[in-house]
Amino acid sequence: MFIGFDYGTANCSVAVMRDGKPQLLKMENDSTLLPSMLCAPTREAVSEWLYRHHDVPADDDETQALLRRAIRYNREEDIDVTAKSVQFGLSSLAQYIDDPEEVWFVKSPKSFLGASGLKPQQVALFEDLVCAMMLHIRQQAQAQLPEAITQAVIGRPINFQGLGGDEANTQAQGILERAAKRAGFKGCGIPVRAGSSRAGLRSDFAGRKTGAGGGYRRWYD
Repeated sequence: MFIGFDYGTANCSVAVMRDGKPQLLKMENDSTLLPSMLCAPTREAVSEWLYRHHDVPADDDETQALLRRAIRYNREEDIDVTAKSVQFGLSSLAQYIDDPEEVWFVKSPKSFLGASGLKPQQVALFEDLVCAMMLHIRQQAQAQLPEAITQAVIGRPINFQGLGGDEANTQAQGILERAAKRAGFKGCGIPVRAGSSRAGLRSDFAGRKTGAGGGYRRWYD
């Protein structure tokens, strides 16, 4: 089945069509919104978490190289990456506040997807971060639905944040598409201005925009 998926700068949400009407699904603490945040013991833990606990493939040379570096770093630092090592939304914020010295925290990763001058290894890192969030959100949605989620329509802005114009948009959309595929969506549509009009939604999916602004900090060097 289709879902409408808003991977937002500030919040994420998912909607489906029920009885001909779009209905938002619960994401966290009975809320239909999941703040766009995640945390882990280290930056490298995210890549290993995807591979070790969710069998997410590293599809190309850069993601494979990132995974190898991550596993090596975590082993050298004696970091045990468990199924609960990566947290999302308000849970990630609470964990960071509780122990900021030992927790790697990210807010609004979407803000960086169109950034100019990203190196291939940085693009691979963003892809893993987006993939981790998409995987978690798909699992949250799947727990509320009787049919398997196979496809998603993911809302995107006309232009992503960044100064690169069409090149920045291509970079950001490529990250979203690859991340969605690795997160388990067999089909993924990312139309421009998805969710800005709800009048013509098809019966098998719904989109809804919920952006409310987000943070920005340089943490990917």
